[in-house]
Amino acid sequence: MEKVEIGVDKDQASKEAIALLDKEYEIFNEPGMPGVKVLTRYDTWDEDRTIEQWVEYCQARPGQAHALSPVYQGYEYCWKPVEVLSYDHKERKYKVKVVATGQEKLVTRLSLLFFDEDPDKFKERVNLCKHRQEIVQAELRFTNLVDTVPTDSVSTLSKERRFYFLSKSVRESDKFDPDKIYSTFKHLLRVVEEEYIRQMKKCVIQKEMEDPANFQKFARMKIPIRLSKKTSPYFGVVRCPKYNFSYNYEEIQNQHFSSDEDLVAMTRIFIQKCIDF
Repeated sequence: MEKVEIGVDKDQASKEAIALLDKEYEIFNEPGMPGVKVLTRYDTWDEDRTIEQWVEYCQARPGQAHALSPVYQGYEYCWKPVEVLSYDHKERKYKVKVVATGQEKLVTRLSLLFFDEDPDKFKERVNLCKHRQEIVQAELRFTNLVDTVPTDSVSTLSKERRFYFLSKSVRESDKFDPDKIYSTFKHLLRVVEEEYIRQMKKCVIQKEMEDPANFQKFARMKIPIRLSKKTSPYFGVVRCPKYNFSYNYEEIQNQHFSSDEDLVAMTRIFIQKCIDF
């Protein structure tokens, strides 16, 4: 693996490493997608009708209100009746017309409460998206904080481990072109190295989270505290037989040393001797 040459700007190297990880995980930051504050990114509701079904339902009832949608009125947004006209696949939004004003606009599914759907389910759907958004934003803030930790302060992937990955990759891929294998492996190992470093940086931040004195600092940054929890493996459930308390209690009484007068007397003598000594 190529190493960063002495004299290269470390800040620039860190930026390149972060850019590399962002590219590898671009599924979480897909190009062209709106910002993280847009709730539609987190909408995976399965119980809804398809877009075609909703449009067909509304077009079969022209000239009337089909849903409620937020409309800016009187310096605030209010839910007003709208007529659903069509769906813009390019914008991924419904085209609607406000009944009261005739204004046409494009809105997302989460800004459209159809009269023919359960409002409680719709509310649950929106709140679920908001909850997911909070988790993602907290994770992004945490990752951004992790990336500020200097790389020099953490360990890196050992040479032995890198060689092990290389030898295992070559050994299991003899039938492929060695040059292509090396090129692919070189890129993947760079990703592994940077991810390993990021995990080490996470350990630094999580170590700080163990100190209650730092709780307020993380609260101001809106980053949830992550404390390690010890868990035990769960293998299953065994039904216990009904416990017969009376029977077992009698058995214990019969077997206990207090049921023998001689043992009780001897025990009292021992106790008294211990007290005397």
